[in-house]
Amino acid sequence: MPSSTSKELLRQCLVNEFDPQCFFTLPQVYQLLLNETDTDVYDNHKEPQATIRRDLQELRDDGILTFVDYNGTYSINPVSTLNTKENIFSLELLERHGRIYSWNDKTKETSAPGIKFKQWMIVNKNEVMSHEIARELDIPCQTRVGKALFQSTQDDIRDDILSNGYDYHCFQPAVESLPEPITYKGNVYKFIVRDGNNRFELPWDWFPCALIEGVDEYSSLQYGALANNPNKEKKNDCTPDDVKNMIRIGFQYGKIEKTQDAVYNVLAELYTETRKKDRRNFVAEILSEEGIKVSIEPYDNTKAQKHLEENYKVVLNNKTQYIVGWGRRPDHYRKFFTIFETALANPQDQLTEYAFLEMGKGVAVQPTENNANDLRIKLESEKKLYINHCCNVADAYRSGQLKKIDVKWLAQVNECERYNEFQ
Repeated sequence: MPSSTSKELLRQCLVNEFDPQCFFTLPQVYQLLLNETDTDVYDNHKEPQATIRRDLQELRDDGILTFVDYNGTYSINPVSTLNTKENIFSLELLERHGRIYSWNDKTKETSAPGIKFKQWMIVNKNEVMSHEIARELDIPCQTRVGKALFQSTQDDIRDDILSNGYDYHCFQPAVESLPEPITYKGNVYKFIVRDGNNRFELPWDWFPCALIEGVDEYSSLQYGALANNPNKEKKNDCTPDDVKNMIRIGFQYGKIEKTQDAVYNVLAELYTETRKKDRRNFVAEILSEEGIKVSIEPYDNTKAQKHLEENYKVVLNNKTQYIVGWGRRPDHYRKFFTIFETALANPQDQLTEYAFLEMGKGVAVQPTENNANDLRIKLESEKKLYINHCCNVADAYRSGQLKKIDVKWLAQVNECERYNEFQ
């Protein structure tokens, strides 16, 4: 279990149990975490007490705890006092510097699919339906399938605002008007959060945000997923499971066809950083959950090895068996070299190659159900062409017909080589 998980559990338990500046002891912490708290966080820890002591030290380093003495007495540091009802935000600065996903500074508009920017607002939270309230009412709000709210993120943003003021230059939260106001638990909600749920949970009663409008519910839901897609912004990124869920919502709304090309194109265009190294495999996973098998199964080495073990009962030995993909021609000679070096080093062994046709970017000819067999024959024959090429080079060299190549090295060592002289 990652230390961040156990540390966050410890922080939450201590804050809930003890008041700021109230003293408590290490035995009390052990009792609270190991006996009174229902958790499996420490089940895989050989020495849970040592883990707790390490997390206490990290919480001290984070400024959350004080070691009153070095005999196991602690206290929680008080959070800076703040007036939560005070509107500390500036609409003028928000309008001047604010931006949202796919924002154009010149036009002051967003190019997010199906989304129109309407205005900047600083709205009272009593009028905005949060992620938590939307879930209570079973109203679709955000497409995350896993964790959506992160206490540590909220704490970091709150502390940064208290220390440095509000950041108007980063991507801002976005809300949308509800079709009709909804009365619930004494509040009349006029808006719903589409992006920025963690910032909504900050302690202030006021919420700086953009008012957006989706052409349909699908566009509004998709906006939250796109705004949290991985990029250079510091945020809690959508996971591959979140993206998969959004794609499947697209199927339900009839916005995405259940075809390999359609799903691939959506991922490549809108979710560029999600599973980009094995996007074809990701497409196959998404469609398989809809009961659809792609015409050509995509593989990488890891997936191929798992497939061999589960369906062929083949457990590779690294000496005489190997997995390799063919189709990206620039890689072929490197792979040929490795294969034949292994064969030369082990002349007594029969090598077994478990091969698959590569797909996607860089592949010369994309495999289909119609050309798969022809590609396999052609690609397998390339080994013979490689051997013939090597033999021709060796014969020419031995017979003296292969002239030595005149290599001219460019100057690179600036301290002692002239930039316009070959080395």
